Amino acid sequence: MITISHKIELVPNNKQKSYFRKAFGCARLAYNWGLAEWQRRYKEGDKVDAYGLKKAFNAIKKEEFPFVVEVTKYATQQPFINLGKAFKKFFEDLKKGIVSYPQFKRKKDNEGSFYIGGDQVSLSDTNSNSKAFRKIPHNEKQKHQYLKVPNLGWVKMTERLRFIGKINGVVISQQGDKYFASFSVQATEGEYKRTHPNADTDKGARMAGIDLGIKSALILSDGIAVENPKPLKKNLRKIKRISRQLDKRVHARNKQERLEGKKKSNNYRKLSVRLSNVQRKVANIRRDFTQKVTTILTTHYAHIALEDLNVKGMVRNHRLAQSVSDVAFGELCRQIEYKSLLNGIKVLKADRFYPSSKTCNRCGHIKQDLKLCDRTYHCSNCGAVIDRDYNASLNLLSLITEKQIGADYPESTPEDLT
Repeated sequence: MITISHKIELVPNNKQKSYFRKAFGCARLAYNWGLAEWQRRYKEGDKVDAYGLKKAFNAIKKEEFPFVVEVTKYATQQPFINLGKAFKKFFEDLKKGIVSYPQFKRKKDNEGSFYIGGDQVSLSDTNSNSKAFRKIPHNEKQKHQYLKVPNLGWVKMTERLRFIGKINGVVISQQGDKYFASFSVQATEGEYKRTHPNADTDKGARMAGIDLGIKSALILSDGIAVENPKPLKKNLRKIKRISRQLDKRVHARNKQERLEGKKKSNNYRKLSVRLSNVQRKVANIRRDFTQKVTTILTTHYAHIALEDLNVKGMVRNHRLAQSVSDVAFGELCRQIEYKSLLNGIKVLKADRFYPSSKTCNRCGHIKQDLKLCDRTYHCSNCGAVIDRDYNASLNLLSLITEKQIGADYPESTPEDLT
């Protein structure tokens, strides 16, 4: 069995939007209550776990927080599971010298999410809330479906769920002025191949060494360079302009009114939505790029060699931080790794300190004085002159061929990857 996901946009009415905002608040309340209680018990020397906190919250919620029963029970149960995972990660990171202590969640105007368990999820081709709805004939193709939300009813989705299988759960989220449902579906391997026909592509003995860069996001050992769409850089001026306009709406009086619980101005809300929409656009462009390019790679190559980049260390360099974040190196590698497991691809990760850029792919000479600004590699030993990133990709490819000495592998062209 394979767990796959599908994110679908929702079309809620005003009543449904109010329910979603209430559920977002309940989920945030449960998480913050659990974190505060965890800290209190830890200071008193008591043993703390997520299950015990969830049990304690359930015992008091009807008296102290009676409004939480108006939404699905999972809105206040899943946050404790998430809190337990956050502390587990915190303790694992401490062993590596990384501090990632869980933080309290603050209320955001155009963001939020809550979880619904699979036992409460059902889909329908018709809106049973409506007094008069048209039943869809069996032979007519319907483009959308309806999702049933506990204590609310049926919410329209803009498309049908793509996969057939058991629904593990759904996360309802808001981004800007849009609402989404992210389904987690447990499907068979046959269902995965039915919905991903390229997974059966004959990969032959194709191998690729992949060097990650900023100007070109990926440089393949075949000589193919995949350009970086740079969504943040292209929208940065717009984000800064809207942010400045938003800052002008926030002065001392507004801050005091907000502390007293008064509503924000309509202009502030409009600008906040505009900013969230631009940020969502940037994230969508980046996500679309990474999904498409990683799918092409994992359906056309049998062996892939990657760098093990220290992305967190690269982000600490203030000159590179924005460009590195715009490419999303970590997400590219993560998607290549998980898709390779689904498609039966072998992925080799080079040692973090392997000098792929400094090593000459012809003679093996290591150029210790190679700088980041040197975009062309000049070998002082054999006289080779080659593009720095292409040289690195060839060195990564050699890590695969070293394990398969004498193997003859075909090179790919851009046409082969379409």
